[in-house]
Amino acid sequence: MLLLACERGSSIPRQEAASPAAASGPSASEEPASPTLVPLRSEPPIVPLAVDGFPDAVISVPLGATSPRPVVVATHGMWDFPEGLCDDQRWIFHDQAWVVCPRGRPMPDKTFRYDGADALAREIDADVRALVARYPGYVDDSAMLYTGFSLGAILGPAIIVRQPARFPRAVLIEGGEDRWTPALAAKYAKGGGQRVLFACGLRGRVPGAERAAAMLEHAGVGARAVLGKPPDAGQFMHWYNGPIAEETRVAEPWLFDTDARWAVP
Repeated sequence: MLLLACERGSSIPRQEAASPAAASGPSASEEPASPTLVPLRSEPPIVPLAVDGFPDAVISVPLGATSPRPVVVATHGMWDFPEGLCDDQRWIFHDQAWVVCPRGRPMPDKTFRYDGADALAREIDADVRALVARYPGYVDDSAMLYTGFSLGAILGPAIIVRQPARFPRAVLIEGGEDRWTPALAAKYAKGGGQRVLFACGLRGRVPGAERAAAMLEHAGVGARAVLGKPPDAGQFMHWYNGPIAEETRVAEPWLFDTDARWAVP
């Protein structure tokens, strides 16, 4: 299944998050405050999160939230940065959810990478614990969405199949389609896996993504492969924003069709 879309882009400042306790009253566009949780405020909405034993993560704060919001775990590519992907995922999901972006290990060229699925899984656990501790009452860390780009997508199947109920949905961008086997797909389905979206920027990746999607469908997991329309004729990309982000946004109703937590506008 191929869908078409268009381009976008933005930049990210890095500042500390405002404390929920310091929030002012809600605006007319925000949901009514609960008796116990004030509307979340943060300027800017994408900020660092200190994590014990690991480099700072980057998070997107669901502004105006007065109830627990679900979590998107967004993992970047090789020799990459978490800030860009976190900004991209915020554009897709807005204030519906938290976006938690593990930083990984610093490299000599000042980029970051993940040292395999085990190391990334440990960092994800630590990041989510830090988020829950930093924003008590505002985080629903059950049934999280795993999003991975390139290396993050390659490592994704090994992570989500370990805990399908924890990661019942995944978006694998430009990678990970060749890691699926019938046995792995069956294990993911049996453990509670529900949806996998393969988002492709390179046309040559589509056949493999479609084969993986068919494998997952056969096992009982809803799966799709989509290709972003290039901004210029013939210029497909190994990237996660622009047309690829558009495709994820278009697929969102399908991705979360049985999860009422994502019905928040």
